[in-house]
Parts: sequence; structure tokens; C-alpha cells
Amino acid sequence: MDENKTTKFFSKPLIMQDIKSNLVLMIIITLVMCLMSVVINYASSMMGSGNGGEDVTDAQTDFYSYLYIMASYNEAMGTELSYDDFVSSDDMTLYETVFDFTNGQSDMDLSVDDLNATISELETSDVSIETYIREFEYVYALSSVQGCFSGDDLDVEDMMNTMFETMGVSSDLISNMSNMDMTSLMSTMYFTIMGILPMLIFLVVVANSLMVNQVDSGSMAFVLSTPTKRNAVAITHAVYLIVAPFLMIACTCAARVISSFIIYEEVEVTRIIVSYLGMYLLSEAIAGICYAGSCFASLSRDSMAFGGGLTVWFFLASLIGLFGSDSLVSTGMGVEELSVFNKLTISSLFDIDAISTIGTSSVDDTFIWKLGVLFVIAVVCYIAGIVRFKRKDLPL
Repeated sequence: MDENKTTKFFSKPLIMQDIKSNLVLMIIITLVMCLMSVVINYASSMMGSGNGGEDVTDAQTDFYSYLYIMASYNEAMGTELSYDDFVSSDDMTLYETVFDFTNGQSDMDLSVDDLNATISELETSDVSIETYIREFEYVYALSSVQGCFSGDDLDVEDMMNTMFETMGVSSDLISNMSNMDMTSLMSTMYFTIMGILPMLIFLVVVANSLMVNQVDSGSMAFVLSTPTKRNAVAITHAVYLIVAPFLMIACTCAARVISSFIIYEEVEVTRIIVSYLGMYLLSEAIAGICYAGSCFASLSRDSMAFGGGLTVWFFLASLIGLFGSDSLVSTGMGVEELSVFNKLTISSLFDIDAISTIGTSSVDDTFIWKLGVLFVIAVVCYIAGIVRFKRKDLPL
């Protein structure tokens, strides 16, 4: 009695066959996803460290003040005060004299110790001291120069902006690009495009092979000749499409969490888990669509055209829609009109930008209902596929 009940709703031999026939592909895809996760995580940390650095704006201003005083004193007295001389000299008497004289003529508080502290702070930035000095030399040289035609004061910033404009690059674009959060952009690209691509390949291939491919090849006739009911066949294959992606994405999530603890000092585990939960729900929504197509179709090519075609469209629309996202449009690298593609793919329901606010003071919880829609799509498609497979005429 127990065996008949099991055969009616779930077939252990059939699930074992699903696991065995797709095990190699599952392992390869999982390894690829784990490797991509770790590599992207490391790359994001490198970009974050490269763009972050210490804020040394105040120290840079103070440093330029000291250099200006040295340069002015050199012009007036014919001396050769400089940064190189300061750090290499053991006698600070002349520098102390110059700084004390300047303090007496203004409300400044200059000292040798303060200059050493300023230099130490600048050394924590990603820019070398020599670069700061070189910039100051241009600033100092142009500070007393005026345009031969306009009569306006010339400066380095205006010179650079003018050079970019002659090349067709606006100064606003340069400013926006320098302020762009590349780590956030890379995270969006990974979760909605690069990271999920191996999973999409797995889902399209497996969903097609589990159902309609067996009907098309005639092996489904053998399966249904056993005590296994159609209901058990459909449910068992659906369970595999639910569990297999979960295990694969769980392994990838674990790799991301472990690598994050190795790479970063602080890790927002909740944000990582929710991000991969969103990837799983998006995968299941697409898996449900492919499964339903496999159950409704009688030929493998029809199923592949439906499920595979929609999957490719969702992927391409996400890729094109990325260039219409607010982050790229604001930098001048995107086109606002391309944002329409984000409305033509279910991938936009996986709102990684909103999920990335987890752990901050202002959490954007709109991702919750969007993930709920993905869950509903998956459930409806699986149920529709099971019901259709139970009722349709099979060409056995």
C-alpha cells in the first residue's frame, strides 16, 4: 500500500535517475558558479580598495600651503627649499625660521612637526607624494598667468576640462565616471547577468531533457509502463528542478560567504544570503517556465523554442536594459530609452540595488514583493505543467 502511494506521488527510482543522468553537468555548473563568485568577490574588493582609500583632502590643502610658502621664500631669498630637501635634511633651522616668520605675518600655525604629520597622512592615500608635488608645480606656475585673449586666470582644472572637451568628452562625464560606484555596478552585473548565465544553461538543458525529450525519444513509454503514474513522473521531475538549483546556488552562496570573510574585515552575511535567495527565486521562475513548456509541448524542438527562447530573451533584455539603468545613464555611459528592456524581462524583479541596501540605515524593502512575484511565477508554472502533463495525450 505504501509502495503504491509513493509511486502515485513521488518516484525514488526516477529521482535517482534524474540525479545520475545530470550529475556531471550539475557538478561542472556548480564549480563554474563558485569560481565566478570568488573571482568577482575578489575583483570587487580590489576595486573597492582602489577607489576608497583615505580622504586626504585637508592634508593635501595643508601640504600645498607649505609648498607655496617654500616656493615664495625661494623666489624672494634665492634659497632652494623643497620637499626633497626637507625630508633629507637633518637641520630644520631654516624651515623653522620660515614657518615662524609666516606665522607672525598671518594667523597660520605652521611647524616642522605639522608638516611631517601632513606628509605621513598623504602617504596613506593611493596617490604618490611626487604626484602631489607635480600638480602643485602646475598650479603654482599657472597661478600668475592669464589668458592672452580672454584675460582670465588660468588653472590646471580648467586646462584639463578644455582638453577633454576638444576630444568630445564633457567634464560632467568625467566627474560622473569618477564618482560611479563600480563595486555596485559589478554586483548588479554578476547577479543578474554573469553569475546566473551558467544556471540558465543548466535549467534549459535539464528541463527539456526531463520531460518532453523522454516523450520525443520514446523512453517515457517505458517509464509509464511501470506502476509509476503520470502524476508521480511530473512531480518527481519538478522536485528535481526545485532541489538541484537550490543545492547549486547554496554551494555558490557558501563560497561567497567564506571568501568574503577571508577578503573583507566586515561581512554583511544577511545581504549575501538574500542576494542568492533572489538568484534562486529568479532561477526557479525561469525553471518553472521551461518546465511548463516541456510539459505542454510534444516535441523537444517546440519545448526548446519556448523555454529556451524566453530564457535567452530574458537574458538579452537584462543585458541591454543594464545600459538603461540609472547608474549608467547618470554617468553618460547609458541610454535612458534602453530602460524599457528592464520592463520586458522578469530578471528586473530581482532588484539587486534594493537588496544591496540591507545592513544600511535606510533599507529599500521593495525587493520583498518583487521576489514574491518570482515565487508566484514559479509555483504557477510548475502547477500548470503538472496538470497539463497529467491530462494531455502523449504520442507514446
